[in-house]
Amino acid sequence: MDTIKWGIIGCGDVAEIKSGPAFQKVANSELVAVMRRNKAKSKDFAKRHNVPFFMIL
Repeated sequence: MDTIKWGIIGCGDVAEIKSGPAFQKVANSELVAVMRRNKAKSKDFAKRHNVPFFMIL
């Protein structure tokens, strides 16, 4: 089965607790990018969740 690669736009509190960790735990699923208006927060989220790419709006 192919891996589904995900990106999150708006990685705030909900993504922190529910979505972000879940994408990494599900088989054949990988969180590869996050986007947020604040560059420092986007970079921090990516680093803590082992997400290879982060962007700002």
